[in-house]
Amino acid sequence: MKRDLGAPGLGELLLSLVFPARCLSCGRVIHPEDFFCEDCREKLPREPLLRRLPLENGKVLPVACPMVYQGGFRKTLHGFKFQGLRGEAGPLGRLLALQAGRLSWQAQGVAYVPLSHQGRRARGYDQSRLLAKSAARALGLPLLDVLEKVRETKTQHTLSREERLENVAGAYGATRKLQGETLLLIDDIVTTGATLSQCALALYQAGAGEVLGLCAGDATLTREKGERTG
Repeated sequence: MKRDLGAPGLGELLLSLVFPARCLSCGRVIHPEDFFCEDCREKLPREPLLRRLPLENGKVLPVACPMVYQGGFRKTLHGFKFQGLRGEAGPLGRLLALQAGRLSWQAQGVAYVPLSHQGRRARGYDQSRLLAKSAARALGLPLLDVLEKVRETKTQHTLSREERLENVAGAYGATRKLQGETLLLIDDIVTTGATLSQCALALYQAGAGEVLGLCAGDATLTREKGERTG
């Protein structure tokens, strides 16, 4: 792994000369090496938000998030996911890499939760792939296009927990066999964890040795407060 996982690459630094880096929470201009302004940094979670999702195969998927999906950070993720703000992939991916480093998670590759072909055509990009690409670059790991969505599903945020589980059951598959690798599995937002769990199962069925989940935002707390997630 690279020593400074949070450092921006040359491309990001050059881009910041034209489009200044901004706080991922409030949007204030900051140094390219930072993620948040001083005021927002004081309000950050002191430790990664860590959940453990039981899988159908008896294994457990740990999922770490640096932030709760709320407030200004929610606005940033929403813009990245739905409004074409692809430049946010750089700092968000580096933030995920930093979390993996703090947890001492060692892996041989980075996978991600993919959109369907129809979803990519409609949006114009796959936001989770962009996140994973940025994180993989920071970690010095290969990006693996090893998962595919094999059938269309309903939009998850409109469904209950039970409906979410049923909606994504068997919706993902692996494109090739794996050889016992430990993989980081990246997505933008985790709520119930139904989608991540199905992707992890597909990776294990393909031969992964261990799967570790990384997401930018945890929407559990916002759902408990009654806020709609995107």
